[in-house]
Amino acid sequence: MKKILLLLVIFSNFSFGQELVVSTNRNPAILGEQISLEFSIEAKATNFKSPIFKGFRIVSGPNTSSSSSYSFANGKSESKIITKFSFILQTIEEGNFIIPIANVDVKGKKISSKPSSIKVVKGNNKKSNKSIEDNLFIKVEVNKKNPFVGEQIIVTYKLHTRLDLENTEVSAIPNLNGFWKKDLETSSRFKREVVNGIAYNTATIKKAVLTPQKSGELIIDPMEVKCSIRTQNKQNRRDPFANFFNSYNVREEFISSKQKRINVKALPSNEPKNFNGTVGNYTVSSSIDKNSLKTNEAVTYKIKLTGTGNIDLIEPFKIEFPNDFEVYDPKINDRVFQGGNKRSTKTFEYLLIPRVIGNYKIPKYSFSFFNPKSQIFETKTTESYSIEVLKGNDEEYQSNNTQQIIKQNSKDINYIKVKTLLKQKKQSSNINIFYISYSFLLLLILILIFLPKFISEKFKKIKNSQSVKYAKIASKRLKNAQKCIKTNNYDLFFEEIEKSLWGYFADKFKVQIADLSKNSISQFFKKHDIQTNTEKEFISLIDECEFARYAPSNDKNNQMDNLLIKAKEIIIQVESQSK
Repeated sequence: MKKILLLLVIFSNFSFGQELVVSTNRNPAILGEQISLEFSIEAKATNFKSPIFKGFRIVSGPNTSSSSSYSFANGKSESKIITKFSFILQTIEEGNFIIPIANVDVKGKKISSKPSSIKVVKGNNKKSNKSIEDNLFIKVEVNKKNPFVGEQIIVTYKLHTRLDLENTEVSAIPNLNGFWKKDLETSSRFKREVVNGIAYNTATIKKAVLTPQKSGELIIDPMEVKCSIRTQNKQNRRDPFANFFNSYNVREEFISSKQKRINVKALPSNEPKNFNGTVGNYTVSSSIDKNSLKTNEAVTYKIKLTGTGNIDLIEPFKIEFPNDFEVYDPKINDRVFQGGNKRSTKTFEYLLIPRVIGNYKIPKYSFSFFNPKSQIFETKTTESYSIEVLKGNDEEYQSNNTQQIIKQNSKDINYIKVKTLLKQKKQSSNINIFYISYSFLLLLILILIFLPKFISEKFKKIKNSQSVKYAKIASKRLKNAQKCIKTNNYDLFFEEIEKSLWGYFADKFKVQIADLSKNSISQFFKKHDIQTNTEKEFISLIDECEFARYAPSNDKNNQMDNLLIKAKEIIIQVESQSK
């Protein structure tokens, strides 16, 4: 009985695991052209019931075919049968058409396909032009042409071709000055796309989220790509073998996209006091893991942001925690999708350790942002929390009174006596002026000998301590980039270096995110007497990060190590030269 049940379960799983799949060779299709439509299933199928094709004329079909395969691996044999039902259809109407479900029988079970859609567009009746410009070009697409400062836009560079390409290589990447950018993952696979009624093989070569940093007209720079094009050789009638072994040539062409102009609108002037440049639509929530604890125990306070916008650029909040709490740098957890264009989250987790007993309050925090849809500033506020701190297990603790509790102990220092029994001694009158003068002169000579050496050592220690301090600042900034080296994450490494340099510059000179640009680097470096060479190296390092993400490299690990060293050195130079 158990064996029968087991066979029934296996048979039912096998039956319900079958799927009638619909596929087509052209989607979108051009009005008037013929397309191939196919229904396939991994089983022996019969009694095919065809759907009604609205908007198409059946040229041929259904044409039934089947194929079988047999494999033997690891002591197990497996046979596979595929049944196909195909049609040749001609498009007769323009629009979006639904292919209804079709049905087949598999071992007495009815299997149905899922509805699918085919788009039919109007074609271009012009004859094919053999020029490069009409058959191979890069098109730039943006989803917004008039964003606000800080409002994200998505830019996509697409390569359209009707030629036979052997290879493509990005030869020049756009600078995108005036934008904060983050690259998105793309697929380099070609797919069919219709542009102005003409079908092309299309691949997305770059997609990025751009955040404009200033108002006015900004330029999306062209991208240049080197394409290797295969062209058919002329037939050699005298030597047929030459046609076989030398059938085509390869020639290289450089193509570039056109500039795109973006008109960036300034934010309204009535911004709230706590506004720090965040643009988007967010909700904010907070939580605390305990309301009562003992001294020297830890409590975790979290703030979570959820929404869409430039969430990558949001820095940890400056919250006014009680003075008697030891506060550690927050741990940041984020899940950002499409650079913040899809619903994303960012959490700041603060670790707090109270050192003094008493009743405390973590105040509300107001988070302000500009909503580009409603075109107004919005403010979200967290909850406030009351915390009771009790006496810990340690013997030494404090209250929040102004006086400290003192335990009397026999070993403690005795109290100061107000009245004393000291008696004044008689002063000697025979003071030798000669010995006093001699001692003073000797002391002066010793001071003149050892004082310069002492001052020199003191300055050396100060300089060494400053160097250590600057090195710590650099290491802290580049911590995420160092992690990328350990995980061999080549693409993310350069993004983290670039982000660290921009973030360091913004925090060091208190520059708003909307004002970040290479011009502002020059402006603030000159204002703070940073050397010109340091300024050029700083900007050059940012440019190197932007280019390295797209340029091919054979020795990636050495390049990452060298760039990390350069970044540390440039931050130390800026720290040591700034006034």
